[in-house]
Amino acid sequence: MDAKSTEILGNLYKDVKHIDQRINYQAMIFIGGCNYEVLINDYPVDRYFGPGNGSASGSTPINIAILKPGVQNWKIRIYPVRDRKEVDGKVTLVPQSEIQPGARVELDIEGVRFGDNGGIEKRFGKVVEFRAPTKKDEKNGQNILNDAGKPYIEYSGTFEADVPYTLAGWQNSTDLNGVDANTLKQQLLKQYENFHKLLQDGNLNQIANQKLNAEKEIAQAYFYDKKTNDKFLSTFIERWGQKGLKMKPIENYKVALYGDGKIATLIDVIDGGSPLWGNYEVADGKFKNNTYLLYFHIPKGKKELEVIR
Repeated sequence: MDAKSTEILGNLYKDVKHIDQRINYQAMIFIGGCNYEVLINDYPVDRYFGPGNGSASGSTPINIAILKPGVQNWKIRIYPVRDRKEVDGKVTLVPQSEIQPGARVELDIEGVRFGDNGGIEKRFGKVVEFRAPTKKDEKNGQNILNDAGKPYIEYSGTFEADVPYTLAGWQNSTDLNGVDANTLKQQLLKQYENFHKLLQDGNLNQIANQKLNAEKEIAQAYFYDKKTNDKFLSTFIERWGQKGLKMKPIENYKVALYGDGKIATLIDVIDGGSPLWGNYEVADGKFKNNTYLLYFHIPKGKKELEVIR
């Protein structure tokens, strides 16, 4: 294991407080027949922008987006699915014009406590149980989404979270809505180019240093113990220090603001992912991709972007 990275990120758990009061909020998401983005406090915790009318379901941890106890906001953005089409000689993803009647949207949020073995030790109950309204189709009697036929739908609400910590996060960060759009785009591109080079050069120590403050908050939000910290570190070194990684050009991107305008990132305009990616060979002529999504803010009293998630 990389000694310097271990020195930087291997002891995050030692600063974690309130382990005995830990509560992890999980979002149980079932969404089908549409593209979507799920946000907690305007921070994206899950998204899908791609082809197909199938469904996706799973449990996503969301403490990463909860900065303090009290009222939290949730939001689901719904978009039409995308079709694979050839445009100017290249196969790309093109959004359909409207959301289909068969689309379904469900969200539950529950507080749990995980035990040492990784299983659920205690349940605190659901704080959100949302089902997007449906109605009977007058023609065939089938259930269809109430808001089908629109190019965009947004559902939102609030819930109470009883977390025992307070994170600085982006609460007092600069409102980036007030920054010139082109200036912000260039500042973000500079940050992404920096990480692009660090990844290509395998400079894991610099990456660990630049992500340290963000990883400290994540460790607290997820109540790292030594075992969890060790598992995180192993994954971090493997992913961010991937051997044989060949980074691809940063292109087809746009600026996206989150955190009520205090967080910024670059996202791929085609698939909604990150334009920071590379591939590595796993067998003769066979490759896998690694995509690196980063979120930045300008901390209070500073002028430069820094990693926040």
